[in-house]
Amino acid sequence: MTNIVRTPRKALGGITEAEKVVLDAHAAKWTTNALRTDPVDPDRLVPAIKSLYAAADMKAPRVVIVPSPVVMAFAGGFAAAILWARKNNAKALRDGLAFGSATGAATYAATYAATEAATGAATYAATDAATYAATEAATRAATRAATDAATYAATEAATEAATRAATYAATYAATEAATGAATYAATEAATRAATYAATDERFASLALAIGAEFGANPVFMLRCASNWSRMYQGGNMWSAWACYLAAFRDVIGLVLPEHEKFSAWESCAIEGGFRVMHEEFCIVSDRPEIIKIDAENRPHCENGPSHRWRDGWALYHWHGVSIPGEWVTGNPPSAKDALTWPNIEQRRAACEIVGWANILRELDARVIDEDGDPEIGTLVEAHIPDSGPERFLVVRCGTGRQFALPVPREMKTAIQSNAWTYGLNPAEFTPEVRT
Repeated sequence: MTNIVRTPRKALGGITEAEKVVLDAHAAKWTTNALRTDPVDPDRLVPAIKSLYAAADMKAPRVVIVPSPVVMAFAGGFAAAILWARKNNAKALRDGLAFGSATGAATYAATYAATEAATGAATYAATDAATYAATEAATRAATRAATDAATYAATEAATEAATRAATYAATYAATEAATGAATYAATEAATRAATYAATDERFASLALAIGAEFGANPVFMLRCASNWSRMYQGGNMWSAWACYLAAFRDVIGLVLPEHEKFSAWESCAIEGGFRVMHEEFCIVSDRPEIIKIDAENRPHCENGPSHRWRDGWALYHWHGVSIPGEWVTGNPPSAKDALTWPNIEQRRAACEIVGWANILRELDARVIDEDGDPEIGTLVEAHIPDSGPERFLVVRCGTGRQFALPVPREMKTAIQSNAWTYGLNPAEFTPEVRT
């Protein structure tokens, strides 16, 4: 059983005002850490990574620093694939003869089984074991509410969540393109290839070149890259979790033998960004050079990227919604696109970017019916090029955002249209807050 040394104090069912001040300052420190945009310092990062492996009783890895998470994901997947193929003399994979379940098992082995010790042991030994078993439920709940929740709310949308989603999209698209070319009909492969971004095509081409040089099948390499999340940790973008764990030591005064191991994990959260961990290597992304957020801490920029890394990889968001970069860099959507965009959240963003006054003017829209309650909305009709007259319900949701919802042309009133979106008729419809 763990020996616990702690400063004597009453277990907290809540927190006092004085304690709240201390906890707020602690949360602010880690919030700042999550939103850092300065370059990583190799002289500080490399020792931190090696100390984390040492905490997990693993040999020191080769540490590689790359300019962005998307490079990290592809490089980590490629390296894991090459090392697995070499270790297992995987001739079938190198020659491109094994697909389906065999390749899936190999991908899992290359990206997860080989790294489970590095991620699982290092994280659990350095964090969970050092805190959960030793803290009362009431204290844990109060501390988390004041630290993790505060930091998470201030940072998550603009850091880990946005970066993870964009990296997933880039690696998945490249993998699908390569898999399609290798396994599907030429027509489908060509159609897919035409839809993928240039960045993804570059990485697919790179997989071909590296595979030829190192004797690994490029499709297998790309599949490993698309599974980068099996071996990643969030670095400074997991600051909310580090904030919570560090509070037991720095705020509550809990001292544990395991804190030496936690300090290694904490240092990695301070000194670097996203990372993939393998028993042979650790590839760490630099922090972004730009992070822009709105008043609600959502990623947002009206005239450029919300995130940009030093290699030029960029993300674009409008009040937390991922959007095509061209919408805010000189080529905004047309009124038609804004009203008919298939993704409803992006449609709302497009309408806000174009502006409702511009949309109604450009399409010569007319108001059919306007309800006094903005959450019931305004029914408008606009002439859509190549489509003809279409009707839309312009409605405000409970969060204050405005949406344009396409409704059937036979809709006559705003409340009839609103009821229709719920599958009801107006007599059955009792308006509630739309979210």
